[in-house]
Amino acid sequence: MKDLDLDFHRAPRSSAFGIALLIGGLVACGLVLADLVEVHRQLDQERVVLARIDSLRPVEARVARKDSDARRKSEKAEREKLEGAQAVADRLAIPWGDLLAEIEAADGNDVAITALLPDPDKRVVRIEAQARDLRSMLNYNARLAASPMLGEVALITHEVALDDPDQPVRFSLSAVWRQNDDRNP
Repeated sequence: MKDLDLDFHRAPRSSAFGIALLIGGLVACGLVLADLVEVHRQLDQERVVLARIDSLRPVEARVARKDSDARRKSEKAEREKLEGAQAVADRLAIPWGDLLAEIEAADGNDVAITALLPDPDKRVVRIEAQARDLRSMLNYNARLAASPMLGEVALITHEVALDDPDQPVRFSLSAVWRQNDDRNP
């Protein structure tokens, strides 16, 4: 019997087309690399030229540019300070004494104010109070609504305290306070 010669892995044969393709790819890579080196060289030259131009620019121009940046920052800071001061001045201009006197004058003997929560920006005051009964609460609401200094009086919440033997009514109102030119004649 003869020996069988089985070759399952043949050595690849190089074709002329494959070798030409490999050489063409290597040449293309070499050309791209040469272009990259040239671009980096030009970029370095332009940086040197820009640095030289900047060094030749008068010192006054560079200082003026820095000064204008500093001036803009300082103007912005001053503008913010002025806006803050104006906000404080607006809050101080609110007639707090008159507002509190108006709220206290409306309460009478049957309502006790437990908290005042003013919002000067919106010119709204929230009043939390306790009344002897529902009628006292509604009368207080009506007295505040009739006030020339307050407007848009609205009942926000109310609750009868059933755990208290007198069963008082705890409630919250909101009202907008008016400026002198907002008041009805």
